[in-house]
Amino acid sequence: MNDMNRDHASLPLASHRMRPLLSPFTAARILVAAPVLPLVADTLPLAEQFRSALLSKCKDLCLRRNAKLSDQEVWSRAPAFVGKDADGRPLTGHGHAFFLPADEDGDGRIDHVTLVAERGLSGLERRAVERLRVLRFGAGEPLRVALVALGRTEQLRGAVLDESATWVSATPFVATRYPKLRGRKRDQPADYATPLAFARHVLQEELERLRQRRPDLPAVIAIEPLPVQYLGAGRLRPLQFKRERRKAGDDGSRRPSGAFCIAFAAPTRGPLCLGHSSHLGLGLFVPGEEEKERKQAVMS
Repeated sequence: MNDMNRDHASLPLASHRMRPLLSPFTAARILVAAPVLPLVADTLPLAEQFRSALLSKCKDLCLRRNAKLSDQEVWSRAPAFVGKDADGRPLTGHGHAFFLPADEDGDGRIDHVTLVAERGLSGLERRAVERLRVLRFGAGEPLRVALVALGRTEQLRGAVLDESATWVSATPFVATRYPKLRGRKRDQPADYATPLAFARHVLQEELERLRQRRPDLPAVIAIEPLPVQYLGAGRLRPLQFKRERRKAGDDGSRRPSGAFCIAFAAPTRGPLCLGHSSHLGLGLFVPGEEEKERKQAVMS
């Protein structure tokens, strides 16, 4: 693929508890095309639909060879997409697939999906990615999708895989929990004085957990809410993003959320995606404006 060298990075979400890589392929870059592309506010439902389409493709490929396979037997061949092991237990360590839609040309609409699975893609998952051509989404024309790069994350290049010391929210960070008001580990009132303050508090916790999983991650020197809570070229507020999954009981739309800037002591590579529904594109951070300006100056 000629785009291989243009499209990158080591996912800072690995864990020693994960199984060995199933294959040398840990990342894929997919181009999305259509007369009218999805808005960035639809990041979560688009990621859900993309995952669903890949699982459907996996099932179709399996049943072509053996029509008697059960769903459990099929899903055991696609653990990175399903997020569970062969016994149906959820995988730990965030090594299963992240489906990350992004607006990479700055027009407020999603034009790429980056797929990263640090545990590796199985042969079945790789074939599904290669053969997916159409994605039905919403009431408009189906989206056309095309694989433009497949390999290890450190080999690829792309907006969410860049390197920077400063990272800003591309989609809302959504808290993974609610305030603890009782008990020995209860939160301090200042930590939940406002929903934004609590979201920042939980983001700090998530970054601390991330550094435990990846000791080489540079120290965090600042976490600040964006001065104006707008995201991306469309200048959308966090509450304008769809934040609730299709599964029963999901409460993402009611959780505290916000847009933030994270400063590290040294440059680090993406993707950086944290919080509730982070495997489906929420809590996605991209390099700050100064990094974009530096790259543009180098290229000009």
